[in-house]
Amino acid sequence: MGRPKKNLTTTSYVAKKVQSLAGLDDIISETDVLWGAALKRFNKISRIYGFVPIDVPLLEDRRLYENFYKDSPEDLASVVGLEAGGKAAGVRPAFLPSVLRAYYQHKIYEQIPLSKWSYSGYTVKKDAAGALKEDQEFGFEVFGNFTHLTEAQVIGAVWEFLLSLGLEDLSLEINNIGREDCQAAYQETLQGFLSSKKYDLCDACNDHLRGRALNVFRCPNLDCQAALSEAPAILDFLDQESHKHFTNILEALDELGIPYQLNPLYAGPSGHSRTNLVIKYKHKGENAVLGEGGYHESLMQNLCGKNFCCFGFAGSLKKIKGLLEDRKVTVSRQPRSDVFLVPLGELASKKSLRLFRDLTSQKISVYDHFGQAGVKNQLKQAESSKAPIALIMGQKEAVEEMVILRDIKSGMQEIISYDKIVEEVKKRLGK
Repeated sequence: MGRPKKNLTTTSYVAKKVQSLAGLDDIISETDVLWGAALKRFNKISRIYGFVPIDVPLLEDRRLYENFYKDSPEDLASVVGLEAGGKAAGVRPAFLPSVLRAYYQHKIYEQIPLSKWSYSGYTVKKDAAGALKEDQEFGFEVFGNFTHLTEAQVIGAVWEFLLSLGLEDLSLEINNIGREDCQAAYQETLQGFLSSKKYDLCDACNDHLRGRALNVFRCPNLDCQAALSEAPAILDFLDQESHKHFTNILEALDELGIPYQLNPLYAGPSGHSRTNLVIKYKHKGENAVLGEGGYHESLMQNLCGKNFCCFGFAGSLKKIKGLLEDRKVTVSRQPRSDVFLVPLGELASKKSLRLFRDLTSQKISVYDHFGQAGVKNQLKQAESSKAPIALIMGQKEAVEEMVILRDIKSGMQEIISYDKIVEEVKKRLGK
């Protein structure tokens, strides 16, 4: 008798579960109410203030970022690069480069004298070690023929959006760093002032003295900030027009009732000019930066060679959401639907498809459940969904062209003929 044969059956390979890349997060508004609330309020404020939403590609020709960040090599190094369609491309690290590109590429300036755009969405960068870092950015941008009053509206929209989220300990710091010629004269003076303090400055700030000296103001190092305590103020280097413009915007903010602090030692990122502002939130003894704003003509010049007038603000929704979580801000779930549809059985489900269409055509939002759950379970779901009305259709109702209308709050229900149900629902909803 021979040896028993070995079992040659191979163990089936089980693939590892695919996870998101480290540093990149998912946003699921269904379970994360704060995200949904923040985005809804941002979109509402945008609409009220007359901003039109714009969406731009996640990938751009890398040359766009090379031009945009040509005076900021550390920002260019943070762009995630790849090859797409045979060309060197970059993943969106911020919205502004693409927003400015879209304005001149599509020649919006030839079609509309004043454009007001809003945007929000995903951005990805890499840090010095190459690790990925995502954010959810929001922003407002205006282009064309506008005055300080439109500029104040941008600031007002941002301020109202943040207040609507319950962020009360806000501070707005504002400065005017002038046009490029004013900045050039000031930076020469600033470099001379700081040259005697170079041993008090960090290596990065000493590098800035050979480039954009204004970046020293952005350094968080306490020694560097101490060295700047007696630095000359850029406001003393502004021309008459810039002084007048700055006075006008401050008066406009006074009219809007927006509190602000003059900070003559504040400068925005490279490429910003004239009005520069930052909004901070006091948290755990520190001031968290929620976003920054300013004029962007020099950045537009870098991209297309033309000096279009543009002003805007960009902030971090991710940082705002983190603050809301730390403060344990709760947001009540809003009703997702006006009506919860409860079909029971195959025939009723088919009839309910027509009912769904008839309701939605009248701008009535409907939560449809075409699963196998019984009426009790579906009514429990209706209660949790906060929908005020449930429409129930079983086999008998489907045959007789009738619908059971149930008031979720009171539990009262009545039978209504199909041809009258839509008008009855509209009446009860006040539509």
